[in-house]
Amino acid sequence: MTALTDHTASLTAIRRLTWWTMVGCLVAVVVILGVDLSAIPARTARGLAFVVLLLVCAVSAGLFAAPVLGTPLPHTGLVVVAGAGGAAILLGAHAIGVGGFPWALPLATLVAAVLASTRSRRWMVLPLGGVLAFGVALIGSGSLRPAAWRSALVDAGITVLCAAALYAQVWMCAVAERIERARRAERSAAVTGERQRFAAELHDIQGHHLQVIALKSELAERLAHTDPTRALAEMRDVQALARQALGDTRELVRGYRAVSLDTEVANAARVLDAAGITASIEPAGGLPGLAPATENLLGLVVRECTTNVLRHSGARRCEIKLTVEGGEAALRFANDAPLDASAGPEGGLAGLRERLAAAGGHLTATRTADRFVVDAALPERPGR
Repeated sequence: MTALTDHTASLTAIRRLTWWTMVGCLVAVVVILGVDLSAIPARTARGLAFVVLLLVCAVSAGLFAAPVLGTPLPHTGLVVVAGAGGAAILLGAHAIGVGGFPWALPLATLVAAVLASTRSRRWMVLPLGGVLAFGVALIGSGSLRPAAWRSALVDAGITVLCAAALYAQVWMCAVAERIERARRAERSAAVTGERQRFAAELHDIQGHHLQVIALKSELAERLAHTDPTRALAEMRDVQALARQALGDTRELVRGYRAVSLDTEVANAARVLDAAGITASIEPAGGLPGLAPATENLLGLVVRECTTNVLRHSGARRCEIKLTVEGGEAALRFANDAPLDASAGPEGGLAGLRERLAAAGGHLTATRTADRFVVDAALPERPGR
């Protein structure tokens, strides 16, 4: 089962649970109040009150189904009639001297349903429901005595509290759905990030090796007639580079590839020399004691800069300088004779800049008419 299928199944289960919970609550309202309808002396009035109760619960079910199941909302006129019915039940209860719980439940149910299905001015629904219950109960009692006011306040409180409790079920469903969507977005972002990381790693491997292979193949072709021995040596280097690229690609797939800064600097010196570029490296022995993560990222910067020198410059001189100062390992890679900015897209350096920033470092590239300089720095010991 895919992640998308799991996500859809989870949301469907949450909606079904919420829907059947609301149906159970509506059935309970019908049963509880249906029993208390016996307090109405006239049989016809009891029958009419039961029909109104069923109407209120049916319209409430339609309103609850809209946000939970995605069904269309009931007609506004029908909602108004149901609201009038719920108010009429509470009014009649006070008129015959009862009222309170459970007579306020139909109105509370409809208030909760309206609250769940409303998107604008939702904050007004509960206060208006409480005010309506208070007014209807006071009118039904036909008195302004303190006892009537207290009874009306009790009914308003029952209406608001019961409506809030019912709405909480739908609200929790909405929160669960948002959490599920957030988890799905997080999984998607993780997959995207891993794809970008893999693409950057693959660019670092194949872009560098293929460029050097192309350079050495062209050199061997030129030397084939004038210096066959050196041409043979260059082709052997091409074979070794191809095997190394294949091995690096396999290690990348397994997730075990590591880059050595000393190895990358040595490779850069060898490749630049083969291209007729004089390389100056300081210090000659590299920087011992760097953390593996720092060494890996700086090695990738050296590799990318070497590739860019071969592809995007007419350089004759190149400088590689490594320093450690104030707990920070720094690399400067500079070359002369850069080509036009449009001739060399910054894709590889841009990806490395993001990776260094994520590791607490930085990378800058400065271009002038006759010089291109890349400065990279990382904590000597990440986490310190």
